[in-house]
Amino acid sequence: MTAAALLSDGASRLTDRFGLTDWTGLLSILHDYGPAELIRRVRAAEDSDLQGERWPRGKAHDDATAAYCRQLLDA
Repeated sequence: MTAAALLSDGASRLTDRFGLTDWTGLLSILHDYGPAELIRRVRAAEDSDLQGERWPRGKAHDDATAAYCRQLLDA
């Protein structure tokens, strides 16, 4: 299977800022549950640390966009 994911930095926070999963895990979330679940998990992590004490950051919430296509045609 060939797939592609496009993520804003807000959507990739689960991996690159919070370290709650690795890139393989993030792609598994997208594959198994879709973009809405990824964003739900990002928001849950943000909400659990509104003051940025566990994960220092400039703002509590960032815009989060995720697109996932799992059935690409082979060229």
